[in-house]
Amino acid sequence: MKINVKAIITAIILIFASAVIFSACSWTSGGNTELIFPEKNVSYLLHVKPFFQQNCSYSPCHNSPSDPQSGGYVILEYHNVIAIPGFIVAGNPDGSRLMQILDNKTPHFTNFYRGNITDNQIKGIRQWLKEGAVNN
Repeated sequence: MKINVKAIITAIILIFASAVIFSACSWTSGGNTELIFPEKNVSYLLHVKPFFQQNCSYSPCHNSPSDPQSGGYVILEYHNVIAIPGFIVAGNPDGSRLMQILDNKTPHFTNFYRGNITDNQIKGIRQWLKEGAVNN
């Protein structure tokens, strides 16, 4: 019996790649439950951007339009976030697709892991949207 080493190596690589792809957005870059949003005067730079970095814009999710699970949406910089039609509706959290996703009112089309997102962070994103979703 002849063992095809090349086929075995290819199978191992495919299994590993499949595991990575299927778990792509089921984990975060660590999620920082210590990221605390204030009740008012929410800062994009100090609160919202770190939230996106920890929960949305890590590889292979929303950090590059070429990432397979990004849907073409990049959530790394303010100008990218507000350029996504309907994602951010300043002054109208319930009209923002971001808030609808966080509130489980609209689907997120991957296996999105919410375990690292706290109620405080969801309320903070809502407050930022209420305050006009400014780049501060």
